[in-house]
Amino acid sequence: MGKIVELNEALANQIAAGEVVERPASVVKELVENSIDAGSTKIIVSIEEAGLKKIEVTDNGSGLEKEDVALALRRHATSKIKTASDLFRIRTLGFRGEALPSIASVSLLTLETSNAKENSGTKLFAKGGVIESIEPLAQRVGTKIVVADLFYNTPARLKYIKSLQAELSHITDILNRLSLAHPEISFTLINEGREYLKTAGNGDLRQVIASIYGIATAKKMRQIQGEDLDFELTGYVSLPELSRANRNYITLLINGRFIKNFLLNRAILEGYGNRLMVGRFPIAVLSIQIDPHLADVNVHPTKQEVRLSKERELMRLITGAIDTALSQGVLIPEALENLQGQKKQTPSSSAIQTELPLQNAPLHYDKIRQDFYVNEEATFVAKPKVDTNLTDQVVSPSLSVDQGSDALAKEEESNEQAASVAASQSSAQFPQLDYLAQLHATYLLCQAPEGLYLVDQHAAQERIKYEYWRDKIGEVSMEQQVLLAPYLFTLPKNEFLLVDEHKAILHEAGIYLETYGEQQFILREHPVWLKENELEETINEMMAILISHQDFSLKKYRHDLAAMVACKSSIKANHPLDAVSARALLSDLAKCQNPYSCAHGRPTIVHFSTDDVQKMFRRIQETHRSKAASWKDFE
Repeated sequence: MGKIVELNEALANQIAAGEVVERPASVVKELVENSIDAGSTKIIVSIEEAGLKKIEVTDNGSGLEKEDVALALRRHATSKIKTASDLFRIRTLGFRGEALPSIASVSLLTLETSNAKENSGTKLFAKGGVIESIEPLAQRVGTKIVVADLFYNTPARLKYIKSLQAELSHITDILNRLSLAHPEISFTLINEGREYLKTAGNGDLRQVIASIYGIATAKKMRQIQGEDLDFELTGYVSLPELSRANRNYITLLINGRFIKNFLLNRAILEGYGNRLMVGRFPIAVLSIQIDPHLADVNVHPTKQEVRLSKERELMRLITGAIDTALSQGVLIPEALENLQGQKKQTPSSSAIQTELPLQNAPLHYDKIRQDFYVNEEATFVAKPKVDTNLTDQVVSPSLSVDQGSDALAKEEESNEQAASVAASQSSAQFPQLDYLAQLHATYLLCQAPEGLYLVDQHAAQERIKYEYWRDKIGEVSMEQQVLLAPYLFTLPKNEFLLVDEHKAILHEAGIYLETYGEQQFILREHPVWLKENELEETINEMMAILISHQDFSLKKYRHDLAAMVACKSSIKANHPLDAVSARALLSDLAKCQNPYSCAHGRPTIVHFSTDDVQKMFRRIQETHRSKAASWKDFE
């Protein structure tokens, strides 16, 4: 008797579940994606014990016909694809036909569904993937799926489940991403009877951002757009002053599907250039529409990894769109808001009880104060911060459905008008600063009609010198210095072949390597900007990058070198400046292409508005305090 046997269907489903159903959040993702594919405009997710006890997903989509209900629990049964060619033009989120049978194989699953074409619906109950009953049901167009006692028959899987709070964090993150991908759909997340997320479903992406991250964050997002023959890009990115310590707040969407892609993340950071501090990451929501033939989503069971054709072209489009958006308008952070924002981002070692307005409290916009507020009589509830990744997610208040949209629309229109004026009057973007004094031999105090400004003298001069050296280093093909004794570089054969294939990239930097023998290069001259005592180390570094990545970025190399030279040669803190030198520094800073940050992304200048100063001295009082509270008080 042979050793090879065919696995029975139940065991095969449980093995597939190991790939598809990693945790409760995976179940939520698969079920909600099915609801989206069904054309739903309203999706409600209700969970208990972070989804381990119960996950209920209700939608108003097209529903299933009676004859398809039982078939939906068979492996690889799907309505999304029918031929091999369909794999190369996938427009739906689900298509493998593995989700429902895999989920059913490790849970107690109840499915209630009804199609508008039929007079009644169907209810199905399955235990461990085995259908135990199918019965008629009163018609309610749409589908409700209840997954109970997840992993009840595979207890070994439970030991890999983290705390309930961590699992709730994953579920919330999934719903947040799907909400950002589909602002036209109303999403609601209910945990243990309490509403954690609610979006309006009116197609306003900025309002969804406000619902997830808070109104203050939405006000600091800048709209971007771009397109070429293959891609259409839309979305929002945060101002440089609003950043996070990790990439978790970057959301990339391809044809409505959330994906992870290292190169596209890098393109986003390159779009910020040195406006962003080193080690910090922006909040970004980028939606990319692409011909399905250029994207292969069939490379991973969770479908979060997508293989893209023309990836380099898409990277250039993203970088250019972000750079264009951030080049318009003034990027000087408000000093008081910046300090408050840093205090809010300080993590606590224990769960923090944060008072927030009731999720459905009406949001209003005061035209006089130009700020958002909620009625003071709204009830307050305490919500635990369930995970460090949820700082701006689970505990963020849901924006009111209609009033919030109107307010945000007005705010966005105002911002667009301001950006348009700023772009048309670029010379007036940077304030006309009147130098007053030097503080602690480190900061320059200045005034302008808009209020008080503080300038970091080291960061300011670093920006000035960085732009000077960046341009000088960019002139690499102008002058060459002949070496008295040529340099010889010997490489292993495999590395030699790679460098020889890509040495044209080094030519752009003025490094002309000639083939010498079968695995050696000889260098007879070098660009004048590159000092001879640094020559060998620098070229070895360039070749190492070519060998390891084969995507050597001359632009990034010039940036790094110029930033290093500028930083080392700039005046430091505790360096006294006379008034003439200080004014000359301010004048040179105003002429920079980007006067708002140094080469490493630190701000060169911060602003205290006249109102801020007057409020600090209680010369003016905030209005509406008796009837309403500012939205900022609740963040």
